[in-house]
Amino acid sequence: MKISSRDLRRLMKKAGIELLDTPEIEYIEFIYKDGRRTRIHNPMVSKMKVGDQITYQIIGEEEEVEEELEVELSEEDIKIVMEQAGVDRELAIKALQLTNGDIAQAIIILKEQNI
Repeated sequence: MKISSRDLRRLMKKAGIELLDTPEIEYIEFIYKDGRRTRIHNPMVSKMKVGDQITYQIIGEEEEVEEELEVELSEEDIKIVMEQAGVDRELAIKALQLTNGDIAQAIIILKEQNI
């Protein structure tokens, strides 16, 4: 059974699926808690809303990113993390870089890992 593009759009709309126009998006990046990063180049994005939940589906070319995020860290931030988490300077800096400079998140990560 063949469905026309018009009927398909109508069915998708009834199901709550909206295909987003994304030509201006160069890439979408996922940053994981362990510092890994993945980029999806030339993404096509579809959005589905069911009730209060929104789900995005991304189709594109996947690439692992090796470069690290550049984060400016102040001495004060480093000292706070060192004191609150009870770690040395190196671990405090690593945690701050991992959390993009978020002091509270860096402390939480270090305390959860019992380092």
